Amino acid sequence: MGRNIVYRLSNPGYTIYHRAALGGLAATVHGWHRNSPDGVTAELQRDFVRIAWGDDLTDQEALRRILDASFKLTADKLIDLPGQGIGANQDDLRLAVHNGICGTFLQHNKMRPSEKEPRRIELKTADDEVGGIFTYKAVRSYAHQKAQGTGLLEKTLKGAWPASAMVPQSVIPGAMSGAIELKVAPDEVMLLLFLMVGSAIFLLRPRTRKEKAQYCVIVPDVIDLVVFAKALHRITGTGQNIQRFANTYLGRVVGGTEEAALRFLIDLNADDIASERSVTGCLAIAMGKVAWDANQINRSQIIKVRADYAELNIFREANKHLGNTKVIKVKNDEGYAVPASPIPELVAANLAGERHWCTNFRELVSDKKDFERMFFWQGGLKAMKEAIKA
Repeated sequence: MGRNIVYRLSNPGYTIYHRAALGGLAATVHGWHRNSPDGVTAELQRDFVRIAWGDDLTDQEALRRILDASFKLTADKLIDLPGQGIGANQDDLRLAVHNGICGTFLQHNKMRPSEKEPRRIELKTADDEVGGIFTYKAVRSYAHQKAQGTGLLEKTLKGAWPASAMVPQSVIPGAMSGAIELKVAPDEVMLLLFLMVGSAIFLLRPRTRKEKAQYCVIVPDVIDLVVFAKALHRITGTGQNIQRFANTYLGRVVGGTEEAALRFLIDLNADDIASERSVTGCLAIAMGKVAWDANQINRSQIIKVRADYAELNIFREANKHLGNTKVIKVKNDEGYAVPASPIPELVAANLAGERHWCTNFRELVSDKKDFERMFFWQGGLKAMKEAIKA
């Protein structure tokens, strides 16, 4: 018995998570380059994605083939998502994505069995011939490759799907089932597996936040699947004459949740096809250790961020001139990346909070040392000043 599944952006039952997952599925189909998994056909349009297979495939076998083509590992055991279009020579960006996914979607060891000893990788920086040494846990497999925890590939079903399937934390990070398990239709769970593809993850290094926030998951509110799929592949690339802020490891290190959101949205909307936007905004979800749970990483902050603000150009200039990241050495000569300036973090927080862009700027110069440091950022501050609209 074959299936013909059509996922539509206009589905009234969809949340922002469904739309972001649908964007991830669209980007994955775009990444297949018209070479769908054997026996599976896929169609991508602006407002829907269609996935189908014939009577010669069981539902479980079709899903296995889709997962095999969508969730991969590199030879170095780094997570590889074809839907995000990260190139073979972009080890630094892949490392940031890998570490971010392992700390959010796949934070539990059982969801990504890994080697005991971390591997070391040397990353180059923009102004140094030799960058820092960074580490990661090489994984042997991960939950999305086998729809782990969903029940979709349960052997006792003999090729069929269950009447309903479960939504584990690996599908929606931070989701809590409580006393009742999160169960939805099987085709909906298959869609939500692609939320990890449609989302962007940043490494947080907050300057003032009391919670030990470590990651930020950006969940985009997708409105055009074709434009989004192309944009997601374009912003991770290295070609074309487009300035990108988040297509390197250091570009994925930010001070604040709002900064991460605006950095990604600017990249996503840069030079959009025919000037058409693919998203209206996003949810920015900070995740880290909280006082009430010392065992895992939880959501500590959720902020809704628009794709456009009246003073967005000021943040753009702050990000361009002051948004660089520096690498400091810690134990065993390992590198630890931190934002070089707190100004982009402050401006982004103000814009997202509907405040004047320089609100609380005085806090950045309250100490003499901080005030003196501002002299090194005069060029960036001047560019921000020139971006102010009369």
